[in-house]
This record gives sequence, structure tokens and C-alpha cells, in this order.
Amino acid sequence: MLKRLNIQPWWLVAIFIGGALGGAGRYWVSLQFAASATLWGTTAVNLLGSFLLTFTTYGLDMVLDLPDGLLLGLGTGVIGGFTTFSTLMLNVVTGAVARPAFAAGMLLLNLLGGLALAWAGYGVAKLMERGRRLW
Repeated sequence: MLKRLNIQPWWLVAIFIGGALGGAGRYWVSLQFAASATLWGTTAVNLLGSFLLTFTTYGLDMVLDLPDGLLLGLGTGVIGGFTTFSTLMLNVVTGAVARPAFAAGMLLLNLLGGLALAWAGYGVAKLMERGRRLW
């Protein structure tokens, strides 16, 4: 039988505030890349988010032993609000009408680049963990 988590109310507040900050960050980045017309803004947040979520979960938490609520606020809140798969899919579908090859390339860049950066985040986290053992 699965054990139920004892969810603390402040965890939900941390996720809510983090989501607002992440969403605002995503909007700011999209403005820097000429909105969704180019797919570059969505790609930038998804690639950065792929690295940051893995790094936060497996790096910062292992080295700093973050409280659960803070980890949820950063990961689920900030990074979850910052990245978005649904926006990527919408941009690819709408971009495919005018430039199908470019839209397909951007989709592959997001998927493969996101996977590569998630591996990179994990690798950096493992290096941090190894360094912590030396202290």
C-alpha cells in the first residue's frame, strides 16, 4: 500500500508563488525572442528548464538538502511554470502551416535538446554530489 504524504499547506503556497514567477519568466523570455512566431522563446525556456529541473532535483537538493516545500516551489512551481509542453505543441502546429520543416526541426531540437540538457543537469548534479563527499 502506498504511504500518503503529509502535505503541508505552505507547500501549496510555494508552488503557487513559484508558478507565478515561472510564468512571468516565460513571458519575459518570449518577449526577448519575438514571441511565439519564431519558436525560439519556447525552445529557450524548454531547454533551460530541462537542465534546471534536473539540476535542482538531483543537484541542489542533494548538496543542500532542501526542504520539501522549497523543492516543490522551485521545481513544480518556478520551473513548471517556466517551461510548457502545451505551448510548444501549439507553436509547432501553428508554425507548421507556414514553415513545416522549420517547425519539425524545432520540435526535434526541443525534444532531443531537452533530453541532452536533462542529462547535463544530472551530470553536473552528480559532480556536485561527488564534490560534497570530499568536504
